[in-house]
Amino acid sequence: MCGRLYVKETPAIHELLKQFNISNSIPELYNIAPTEHIPVIYQAGNEYHIAGMRWWLHPSWSKDEPNQKYASFNARIETVLTTPTFRGAVKRQRGIIPAHAFVEWKTEGKDKQPFFIESVNEPLAIAAIWDIWQEHLLSCSIITQPANDDFSKIHSRMPLSLKGEQIKRWLNPDEDAKSLIDEFNGHSLTLTSRAISNQINNARNKVAPIFL
Repeated sequence: MCGRLYVKETPAIHELLKQFNISNSIPELYNIAPTEHIPVIYQAGNEYHIAGMRWWLHPSWSKDEPNQKYASFNARIETVLTTPTFRGAVKRQRGIIPAHAFVEWKTEGKDKQPFFIESVNEPLAIAAIWDIWQEHLLSCSIITQPANDDFSKIHSRMPLSLKGEQIKRWLNPDEDAKSLIDEFNGHSLTLTSRAISNQINNARNKVAPIFL
């Protein structure tokens, strides 16, 4: 899964934005929790854009006001093509979250130790899907997948992260969603993890991580 995000415009993220001709700067955001807004890169026509989106997807067809009735901040890659909340968005509304890091918790006995997860060599481009409700609320969900051998030491699931041409293909609404899912399933950038203070367990603590 993925439960917290850190965002800032690192040199790698700056180059990623430049690649897509995006001149907007990214604000520095600490300890972002689900239902808060995160930056998402998406394609519209032949142009790329970035917008702040609510991290908890609310489908366009919903008759209800945005809520937390169902946990839709993450979308499992195994079921994203068939789950009603996600199956429309994944077809043509795919995005990338340009993150600095994400946080995952490792269960150690009765305790949960948070880890700060960064990409080693590439900008951390996390695959997402998005939707728009009643023409004004943009919201998104992160694509998660079973953890690979390295990451499984921390948690059983991890985000789908992409690079290079994979990012462009993921953003392209003309690409077939099922083909992309089948091809990218299991892919991950090389990640590094560092234990941090559990002060981030409280989402109101918008502070830089304290490494242990």
